[in-house]
Amino acid sequence: MRIPAWTPPPPVVATPWAASPQDAVQAHFDTVWRTAMQGLPFVNDALQVRALRFARIDGDWLGGLVTPWCVQLMLLPGGGTLWADVSAGTRSPVALPVGTLPFIADSSDGLLPAFQYFPLVNSVSGLADMATAEAVVRDALRTALTAPETPESPPKPAVDRGRREFLRLSGGR
Repeated sequence: MRIPAWTPPPPVVATPWAASPQDAVQAHFDTVWRTAMQGLPFVNDALQVRALRFARIDGDWLGGLVTPWCVQLMLLPGGGTLWADVSAGTRSPVALPVGTLPFIADSSDGLLPAFQYFPLVNSVSGLADMATAEAVVRDALRTALTAPETPESPPKPAVDRGRREFLRLSGGR
């Protein structure tokens, strides 16, 4: 019998947020920063924790997060159509106007029992400052919430009916 290397935990059944979860996201990641991430080699000390621009999209909450170790979009349940309860560590397809994006489910004790995130950068080391990191989040949110333009169909080429067709249409004269 084959035993999988990893079995995801059962999904956390999320309670929808009635009001914006932005302050809870900020507080949760402030705590993570203070208690677990400071001094690690991959953090960017030019960045700080900031949750920003959370808004209801199709009934759920979409916003951005900048930390010294990541820059990402965040999705939290609001009772809408974007959220799906899935196991932490698994991907959840989220249909946004730009297309379907694979958010990664996560969970924690305390302020954020369930959330999903979509990483925007591989490494924060290339971000010079908070203004740059916040611009990445703003641009990503604007892009995610904008449907791609559908290209206009090129004009159909004129049909070359040839001499016979011309003569047939002109009555054979």
